[in-house]
Amino acid sequence: MKAVVLTSRRRHELCDMPDPEPGHDEVLVRSHYCGICGSDLHGPEIEDLFRSDVISGHEFAGEIVAVGQGVRDWAVGQRVTANPNGNVCHRCRYCRDGRYNLCTVGTWDNPLGVARHGGMAEYVALHTSYLHELPDSVDTRRGAWTEPLAVALRAVRTSPVRIGDSVAVLGGGPVGQLVLQVLRRAGAARVVVIEPSPFRREVATRLGADETLTPDEATDRMSTGELTEVDHVMECSGHVNAVQTGLDMVAAGGSIRLVGMAPEPPSFDSVRAITKEVRILGGFIYVEEFAQAIDLLAAGAVDVDALTTTVTPLEEFSQAFAALREPETTMKVLIDTGSG
Repeated sequence: MKAVVLTSRRRHELCDMPDPEPGHDEVLVRSHYCGICGSDLHGPEIEDLFRSDVISGHEFAGEIVAVGQGVRDWAVGQRVTANPNGNVCHRCRYCRDGRYNLCTVGTWDNPLGVARHGGMAEYVALHTSYLHELPDSVDTRRGAWTEPLAVALRAVRTSPVRIGDSVAVLGGGPVGQLVLQVLRRAGAARVVVIEPSPFRREVATRLGADETLTPDEATDRMSTGELTEVDHVMECSGHVNAVQTGLDMVAAGGSIRLVGMAPEPPSFDSVRAITKEVRILGGFIYVEEFAQAIDLLAAGAVDVDALTTTVTPLEEFSQAFAALREPETTMKVLIDTGSG
């Protein structure tokens, strides 16, 4: 089969791989669509996390085409997506407490597309612990959006945002646009999106942002005091200066929820954070939000079609990776790994 592999040369290459066979408690999935995450772009540089000679892709959906021994409750023909961090130990303190997102077995030893073969291939063998069934109302193209939507859901659910609050979203990439939509469903009264790309600002407007600003425009508004009292900030850009920007615009007693991962440790004025009593909150991936993301997609409550700007054949993966580096024209790229 064809697969996109992060090779030992630390670059993504299209490789011929043996067709996998499902082992005990595993199914064989014919992958249909796989999204490219920003972390995939940086995978070659993150050697301590993204293992070499592993098939990429942790945002995917497809159809079961074979089942291994011992498999119950799953059958050929079922359409599924995969929680890439779902194969947890069930024994550690975090699993016992229901915080499966903090289990290192699931997030370090077994994550799909990172340490174990992912869905950027024609086929992938998966332990049943990864699987989530897609309802009839969610096709596999939309199903490939489940993982990033789950990230956005947890970001909002673990923040203090309440009905009637004002929120600034820093970064209008795919996750930022999903956070925007979830905030609207959570009852945020006003949402401002700060994003340099005109294309992405226009998308945010169509998806419900009350206002969109460039970073320079946001700085000007803060200097005049017009943008210094938002209740909460959702930091989705991963920019090293974003936490300080959030501190400058959030109201005293507000919060900054970190969603995007900065390439370097951010620098910010801790005295300002203390004297404004701002809560800076972290949060990692998802737990029950993965299943809830499927429910939202089934209800048509989130528009992911508006965010899918490019669908590329598997053989043209390099063009797909390049397109994702062009925020002026691209939001999200899906690779068609075998929908036909």
